[in-house]
Amino acid sequence: MTAEELFNKANKLFSEKNYLGGLEVYKNIFLMFPKNIRLYDEIKKKEKKHKKTIYQTYSKIEIEEFFKSENPDHITKVINTLTNVLNRKRNDILTISLLGNFYGLNNEIKKAINFQKLAIQMAPFENVFYLNLSETFRKNDQLEEALSILYFSKILSPKDGLIDHKLAKLNTSLKNFKKSDLIYSDLIKDKNINRDIISSYCDNLIKLKKENEVIEFIEKVGKNYENDDVLQSILGLAYYKKKQFDIAKSFLLNSISLNKDNSNAFNLLGDCYLEIKDFENAKINYNKSLQITPYNKMALNNLASLNFFNGDLIEAENTYKLSLKHNENNYDAKYNLAQCQLAQSNFLSGWRNFEFRWLANQFHSPKLKKNIPKFEINMEKKNLLLWSEQGLGDQILFLRFLRDLEPFIKNLYINIDIRLHKIIKRAYPKIKFLSKNDFNKNYKINAQMPLGDLGSLFVKDNSYLTKNSNSYLSSDPNLTKQLKNNLKANNKYICGLSWISKNDDIGTNKSISLEILNPILSIKNIYFLDLQYNDTADERDKFYNKYGIKINKIEEIDNFNDLNGVTSLIDMCDFIITVSNTNAHISGSIGKETFLLLPKGKGKLWYWSSLKNRSIWYKSIHIIQQNTIDLWDDPIKKLKKIIEEKING
Repeated sequence: MTAEELFNKANKLFSEKNYLGGLEVYKNIFLMFPKNIRLYDEIKKKEKKHKKTIYQTYSKIEIEEFFKSENPDHITKVINTLTNVLNRKRNDILTISLLGNFYGLNNEIKKAINFQKLAIQMAPFENVFYLNLSETFRKNDQLEEALSILYFSKILSPKDGLIDHKLAKLNTSLKNFKKSDLIYSDLIKDKNINRDIISSYCDNLIKLKKENEVIEFIEKVGKNYENDDVLQSILGLAYYKKKQFDIAKSFLLNSISLNKDNSNAFNLLGDCYLEIKDFENAKINYNKSLQITPYNKMALNNLASLNFFNGDLIEAENTYKLSLKHNENNYDAKYNLAQCQLAQSNFLSGWRNFEFRWLANQFHSPKLKKNIPKFEINMEKKNLLLWSEQGLGDQILFLRFLRDLEPFIKNLYINIDIRLHKIIKRAYPKIKFLSKNDFNKNYKINAQMPLGDLGSLFVKDNSYLTKNSNSYLSSDPNLTKQLKNNLKANNKYICGLSWISKNDDIGTNKSISLEILNPILSIKNIYFLDLQYNDTADERDKFYNKYGIKINKIEEIDNFNDLNGVTSLIDMCDFIITVSNTNAHISGSIGKETFLLLPKGKGKLWYWSSLKNRSIWYKSIHIIQQNTIDLWDDPIKKLKKIIEEKING
């Protein structure tokens, strides 16, 4: 619709006394045509004509008395007082609004939302009512709803910088970083810009991976930034994100010298030490951060992560829970707690917390934004759209649930990496593949779900995995046979080899080198086949020139783009040696005997839980894990012994 058509629609709604409907249209005009100057004139006219008077039922002293304490007993007393007033004055708007606020303080969220919505219905031009409801939604992790309501405040008070800042921060939380950046571009024009706006603006830039802009901004705008501990911390964070850890440390140490109580600087300093694998100093600085601010959420999250990576899952879980107890909207903690719980097979709590991954800073997959109900198992069969998230390995892991879905759906549509299409089609010939461009076509889709949520439907305890850890995908039999016939392995055992993970965040922690693998590669009577999806020619050539050991590559298969071909390469092997990457999941999903070299510490993912050194998700995968972070000697010795016993009978 054009702006003019929308204005006409709003006028009609206002004439019918549907004030909220009219304001909803005005909000849509703002979102669709933000530079339309007529909008605010129209709102002022409607506000002047329709705004209700809010009678001051309580004196200023009484209001102050209501808000003097957040003690639960005091809040309960206030609620009782307000309820008694409302029983006498059923339409008292101020009392209704106050009840909404105090039910929110009492964590009775449903009641809070009901009263705050009622206040808005009774006085739709009262800006503060929208602010109150938005804040309640935000505290209850309903960020989309919080943002939607906050836009009403924006159109009613277009020049309020505080509302703009709230909008920007909510957009950042929802990972709408570009929208947030547009809002900040106006806020930072203020010559008296405050430190909070500077910090949150820089935080958003860093999430946009614009660290250089952060550095330039601080140096340009920050007056005497060399003597400002907060600005020094921000610069430290920017250089940390650029992986220039020595420079980052220098800024953070300078921040601490300026303010020995800068809890966040100690925490970031701990992060720098963690990246260079100085775990002792990392822990020392996290604890210093907590001595200053006992419940600093980032320091608690980081300490919990250290425990998780060190294998102390119970301590990690307790620390994540402590962080959540004292910090609102701590989505990184919820996501990490989920992984901790799932790794311990606590699936009921784990899947529930896993749903918060979309809001965690470290989770990078975009969420599908379509107005289609989320899939639930019930008597009515649905036309279901599944959409992919996370990396290829994660997608393959969750494909196991497609067979479980069959009794509950009419038609299954999936949006997933095209490289997986042939593999999936072989197992599920009736499936229909959609690209994002197809979403608006009329397929009568009436339910949707992200691939990663399928686990919550079917895995309630380990009994599911005990019954369902066998293969669920397969290779192309003709291609597999053809490749094996063409292979000149001279009766040797064929071992598929995959030693590198290209994960942007933790790939180096999961990867290994051919040099470290040398004791395995020196075993006689094995034909080693390169399964890597990146170019390894240089490393393989150097290894051959040094040791005379050849790692073979089948050039007719593109290991990156042709995953169907890679699946056949894996299937024709006698066994696979791999690190945690896509090939590990392909190998496990087709039931190929696999030896997984797993790191201790950062790089160990939640789904590589094991029972008697066997993956609980893939029965065919043997897990051989480091005992000490960064040391592969023991796993290599153990694997060498296993392989030698295997090929020597």
